[in-house]
Amino acid sequence: MNRTFYQVDVFTNVPFGGNPLAVVFDCDGLKDQDMQSIAREMNLSETTFVLPPGNIPVDFIVRIFTPEKELPFAGHPTLGTAHILRETGKLLSGNYRIKFSMKSGIVTVVEGENENLLFMDQLLPDFHQTLNCAEEIGTALGILTEDISLTDRPVQIVSTGLPVLLVPVVSLKVLENIKVNNTKLRQFLSQLDADLIYTFTSQTFDENATIHSRSFAPELGISEDPATGSAAGATGAYLVKNKLISKEDSGQIFIEQGHMIGRPSSLFVSIMQNGEKISSVKVGGESVTIIKGVISI
Repeated sequence: MNRTFYQVDVFTNVPFGGNPLAVVFDCDGLKDQDMQSIAREMNLSETTFVLPPGNIPVDFIVRIFTPEKELPFAGHPTLGTAHILRETGKLLSGNYRIKFSMKSGIVTVVEGENENLLFMDQLLPDFHQTLNCAEEIGTALGILTEDISLTDRPVQIVSTGLPVLLVPVVSLKVLENIKVNNTKLRQFLSQLDADLIYTFTSQTFDENATIHSRSFAPELGISEDPATGSAAGATGAYLVKNKLISKEDSGQIFIEQGHMIGRPSSLFVSIMQNGEKISSVKVGGESVTIIKGVISI
């Protein structure tokens, strides 16, 4: 059977930037192992499989696979899949709202002010305890303990759908100098029950950006992720909770990522509050379609 697929660059408005994603249609009859094999063959950070909703009150069921395993949720696959559904005429443009059923639950995507800009709702943040593990992080990332900024920015696991270890560092130079020891990082993250490590600094290339980040997930088969939507929501919530950004600016957080691996990405985060309590987390970006093809399986 021939199954149509598309490759999309997400969190960018130019080809060959952002985070590439494969989106596979006509998935009826595919078993879990078939999906895993296709994702491994694609060899991208994630591949999505779009299925009819069945009896679930959503528009589509979306399953997400890395080359190593299935994920309950991920950011750029959500937006990239919605982009293709709209571009191929399966959705109408114009302030639409689409609901996906994912392993983590129901995820909603809406258009932003720019029709090429899509935003997804993420789960409200789950803040785990802060961690005193700068030495272990330094060993895994090849940086010095003093390179990790701990004064007002704790190391912490935060989840808005996927557990992320957030590590603030002091400068762009430190981010550039990271040399990951995948074995040590994999062991360290498994002890913490986190899927990825997300390093960031308030130093940026674009003066309008809030932070610059790098993300590594060896357990998921991702040496470095060019743009990490799931971590962007968690980081936005972290910045708000730790009062590292004003309430006025919390609705327009701009994250740079991917520049240091030649795939510059722009992620936009909106954190809404009800008093001091976070009431919504949205992550958005643009996407560009690069490839259309057929899988014969």
